[in-house]
Amino acid sequence: MKASELKNKGVKIKLQDKEYELKFDMNTFCELEEVYGDINKAFEDLQNKKFKAIRALIYATIKAQDENITLKEIGQMITLDKLEGLSLAINKALNIAMPEVEEDMGEH
Repeated sequence: MKASELKNKGVKIKLQDKEYELKFDMNTFCELEEVYGDINKAFEDLQNKKFKAIRALIYATIKAQDENITLKEIGQMITLDKLEGLSLAINKALNIAMPEVEEDMGEH
């Protein structure tokens, strides 16, 4: 996947009375790789609903909007009652951001 294939769209979320946009672009993926070490492991852990992965992914998206935010601050903003909604928002944002796959790719 090329950076130019990522769509520049996101999903609005609210954390502690502040609205953010979960938007997955190249900066988000680079930040996630920086924080998590291995982006593939981050997405594997996200599928397994590991707290560390959810926090890291939300942090990576918000860091692109607020350079001064810290990982610990994000962890303090995420409450357990919001986890399911945040997981749904992450999935929706990822689906929005990814390029559409052409169905006839194998045909010439």
